[in-house]
Amino acid sequence: MFVEIDAASAAFAEEHKLPGLVAGIVDQGRLVHVTAIGLADREAERPVGRETAFRIASMTKNMTALAILSLRDAGKVALDAPLAEYVPQFAAVKPATADSKPVTVRDLLCHVAGFVTDDPWGDRALGMTPAGLDELIATGTLFARAPGLAYEYSNLGYALLGRVLTNVSGESYQDYVRRLFLAPLGMTRTTFDAVAAAGGDYAFGYRLDGEAWSRERIEPDGEVGAMGGLVTTAPDYARWVAFLLAAWPARDDPETGPVRRASVREMALYHAPPFQSDGPEPRPTAYGYGLMNASDKRLGRLLHHPGGLPGYGSHVLLMPDRGWGVFAFANRTYAPMSKLTPLLAQILHEAAPKRPPVAPSPALRRAVDAVVVAWASGRIEDVAEACAPNLLLDTPPSLRNAELADLKKRLGEGTVETIEPEHALAGHFTLACARGRLKVSVVLSPERQPGLQKLVFEVEGAEGDDK
Repeated sequence: MFVEIDAASAAFAEEHKLPGLVAGIVDQGRLVHVTAIGLADREAERPVGRETAFRIASMTKNMTALAILSLRDAGKVALDAPLAEYVPQFAAVKPATADSKPVTVRDLLCHVAGFVTDDPWGDRALGMTPAGLDELIATGTLFARAPGLAYEYSNLGYALLGRVLTNVSGESYQDYVRRLFLAPLGMTRTTFDAVAAAGGDYAFGYRLDGEAWSRERIEPDGEVGAMGGLVTTAPDYARWVAFLLAAWPARDDPETGPVRRASVREMALYHAPPFQSDGPEPRPTAYGYGLMNASDKRLGRLLHHPGGLPGYGSHVLLMPDRGWGVFAFANRTYAPMSKLTPLLAQILHEAAPKRPPVAPSPALRRAVDAVVVAWASGRIEDVAEACAPNLLLDTPPSLRNAELADLKKRLGEGTVETIEPEHALAGHFTLACARGRLKVSVVLSPERQPGLQKLVFEVEGAEGDDK
């Protein structure tokens, strides 16, 4: 498997003319593989190594978002409070329209503040001073539309979140992130100071114009690093990926991370309207807080975020249902790494052993057993104690029994083949019958003793069916 990952990464680097590339695979909390290809310094012909540092640009945003949630959890920030409550200068900003709602912290987190997409501008603004951000707030043309109307990706929005963190915490954004995340997680090679990092094992950024390579200037650390300033290595970044993935599944274990698991999972919820993501198979995606959320029939839920700067391209792809994380960094301007990580994830998927089925909850198991009893007897009344009050009222027992009789006549006797939980109170199972298969979907009630509130039968492959 890792040989295939190395080969796919090498082919990708050649296809996209990347000077250097590093890719990492995290599985069940550990960095299990690093691919290092090409040159970190073309002029000196210094190769990329396992510990080479790259800029990861907007992949910084999920760290910024989680830092904001840490202040929310501490009762120091309200996500729906006006931004001006934490950045007083913003109170003087003229609204987009007279009837616009105030910009809130939540608007910034999910890119619905009404600001213009600003990747090219923001990429060259990392060294902005505090006075420069103050001037931008005071004099800039900030709004493209009224807040709350549409998703539009904004570096400025995350720069302002950095100012929120600075003002509320009483320390610089960078110092707060170092204290909250980098030090506890042991990310000793991760920094916002790219100029200092360039004195060590660092991947210099390059651009290619026609056939001419040139080195991009190093954008310095500044007041707006919250939008995309991090420099990190594969082993360091794997610690962050492992920390995020450890939030799944929700469970009763004691908290162990610098921020509670529920807040990490909250970042992955849909908080903005969906859009079409890039990649070899574009799919509908929605922005959460610093993470994008999509789904794939093979890989399950996908959480991801790209990064791009002059000289760099990066992408992280998290698969919380599988405990996998894939990330890739390259040192060419806007390298399309969001096209590589899904390819590597597919290699993982094809090589991985089949996952054991998820065990049904006791309540769901009782519901399945009740349906099997009703199937055998042909009488839904025989399992009335397992039904929620609505079930026998919504469909009279005579009609439900007629349905059971018709299905059994067509299919014959059956045994439970699989139970696939959707969650603790819903799922479906298959009855393998003599003349076909029956899919049974159930939803339970939220009572002390959950009962069947919804029961749906669907024939699959019965003799004489057109399906």
